[in-house]
Amino acid sequence: MHQLALDRQDTKADQVKKSLFPAWTLSQEKAVFVNQHHPSPDLDDCFMLFQDRALLLRNREFVYSVPPFSESKMIAREFLGIYENRNCYAVLVQNCTAAAGNAWLAMREVREILSIKNYAMASRGLQLAEWAICQKFCGRCGEINKRNGAARVCSCCGKEYFPPVAPSMIVLVYDGERILLARSPSYPKNLYSILSGFVEPGESVEQSVHREVFEEVGIKICNLEYVASQPWPFPHSLMLGYQAQYSGGEIKKDPAEIDDAHWYAIHDLPLIPSMSTIAGWMIRKRQHDLGING
Repeated sequence: MHQLALDRQDTKADQVKKSLFPAWTLSQEKAVFVNQHHPSPDLDDCFMLFQDRALLLRNREFVYSVPPFSESKMIAREFLGIYENRNCYAVLVQNCTAAAGNAWLAMREVREILSIKNYAMASRGLQLAEWAICQKFCGRCGEINKRNGAARVCSCCGKEYFPPVAPSMIVLVYDGERILLARSPSYPKNLYSILSGFVEPGESVEQSVHREVFEEVGIKICNLEYVASQPWPFPHSLMLGYQAQYSGGEIKKDPAEIDDAHWYAIHDLPLIPSMSTIAGWMIRKRQHDLGING
């Protein structure tokens, strides 16, 4: 199983390339090649088991076979496509105890363990399986939805439903060699990150960046630049990363959203997210761009 950390045998050029581009964008290989048919599963197929948004792993790898459990413990089963020449399914279960040698790990922990490709597959599987549960019934008339390719279609009124993707912005605000970092009430102890938020109906991503920055910390920004994106299964977001220059105002944090916010010298930062997140990567990219080793 490949890990997210840089291979020690990477050349210096390889390491520079990996610091300039998010790891999840370097590989063009998709974990799952989706088919339109939805076959009946058999024992030779690949299954990913989820429970309470945690993935079942054995020795830091997928548990491919379904352990014995009654049908009453299975909440949903969603076909994903072909993985390593086998049909692949995401299965939601409840009240299942991990067998010896296995463990349920939260998706945020899984992100630090699995390869980029396998984490992308797990992320996709969890989102599609949870969507299948949430979209069982039509929101317009209440009748049962039936599968139709990638969609769910109401059996009565014909309304179509597709898996949701919620666009979200994340922005690194800089002022020379300073960057703005903040703490949300939900963050782990002592962790600081860059600002983020959901795009609201009727606004562009760029408008949402300006709005969120002003709402959360009360400052103005300019020279907005798109940097990169990252799928984010919490619960079904697509993070769109930007950097922006500070243009005025004093920090006035919104206490409902922000516990603490400060300017930090780029060479002297508090605890920040890992490189497996777009936030952690963007901060380190800023250090790289300024010729500073984090």
